[in-house]
Amino acid sequence: MTKDIKIIKLKKNFNDKRILDISELIFKNKEISYLLGENGAGKSTLLNILARIDKEYQGRIEDSFLSDEISLVDANPYMLKGNVYKNIEYPLKIRKIKNIDKKMTTLLDIFNLNKLKNKEASKLSSGETQKVAIVRAMSFSPKLLMLDEPTANLDKLAKLELIEILRRYNEKGNTIIVVTHDHSFFENLKGKKIILEKLEGK
Repeated sequence: MTKDIKIIKLKKNFNDKRILDISELIFKNKEISYLLGENGAGKSTLLNILARIDKEYQGRIEDSFLSDEISLVDANPYMLKGNVYKNIEYPLKIRKIKNIDKKMTTLLDIFNLNKLKNKEASKLSSGETQKVAIVRAMSFSPKLLMLDEPTANLDKLAKLELIEILRRYNEKGNTIIVVTHDHSFFENLKGKKIILEKLEGK
């Protein structure tokens, strides 16, 4: 049974400076949580720790997610060489998921990406790159989805589409953690707000 994510006595330093110092923090399972705070508060760093990308920290994190059940979209997502189709398909192929063509058809339809599927990733606009990165992250249905400033480069329509997609994804029992400064985003998608305070002089 998947349990809540519990962070206990977490400390993280960078260049001899303390950037995270969390005595206890809980992200509820199967809920949407918003991680808020000013620049430099360590929000992106915490996502990297939860995604098991950054393992250089002190403290303990308790959760029951397998690494293959976690997906993170960075604030500045990277694109693989090749077209949009190949980028979204990649997580499915490395996990040897069956019926990839059928899955891809569904994904491209849901996210309205059929017109872009053959476009080279290197030629995408910043908004298109953001959207493709989010679809790629969701393609294998991770149980824990984390998004770092997902609406930064999206227009109003794309933002509303993303909100509705995340709403439905959460309703299926998946956990979502979002770092955002976009008030309209969390005003339209109910979730728990967690504020990280920036550490001064540590």
